[in-house]
Amino acid sequence: MLSNVIRVKAERKEGAMIAELYTVYRTELLRYCCMICGNNSDAEVLLQETFVKALSNLDLLEELREKERRAWLYKVARNLFYDACRRRTIEQNKLLPTEEETDGGFSEIETAMILSSLPPDLSQLFIKRYFDGYTSKELAEEYGLSPSGVRAALSRARKLLREQMK
Repeated sequence: MLSNVIRVKAERKEGAMIAELYTVYRTELLRYCCMICGNNSDAEVLLQETFVKALSNLDLLEELREKERRAWLYKVARNLFYDACRRRTIEQNKLLPTEEETDGGFSEIETAMILSSLPPDLSQLFIKRYFDGYTSKELAEEYGLSPSGVRAALSRARKLLREQMK
C-alpha cells in the first residue's frame, strides 16, 4: 500500500526523491526496524510510518545531502519506535490497578512505623531521598556530606529496612 502511495507521489514529480529513498533504503531500514521492534509486523508498520513522515517533510529532505537523508530516516524510525513504546507504556499503566485498588502496598501508618525503626538521621535522609525526590547531591549539601556519603547512608538504611522486613 505504501509503495503505491509513493509511486503516485513520484508520478506527480513531488515525491521522486521519496520513491528513490524508498527503493534504496527500504531493505536496510526494514532490517533496522525488525531489530528494534523484535518482529516483522511491527517493523513493517514502523517502516511505513517512517516513509509517511518523509512524505510530509519533503521540503526538509530536499535540503539534505544523501547521507543526511539516510541518517534522517534512521532517526525518524528510532523516534517513532520510542513514541510507540511510550504510548504502549501509558496505555498499560492506565490498565494497572491503582494503589487504592490493591493491598500490595503499605499504608501511610505502616510506612511511618517501618521508618520510625531507623535512626532519626537515616529516616529523614531516606524520606527526603525516596519520598520527597531530593538528589544525593542536594542532600549532601543540606547535611554537609559528600554525595557518596549520602548514598552510603541510604544503603545502610535500605539494609536495615530489609532486615526488619524479614
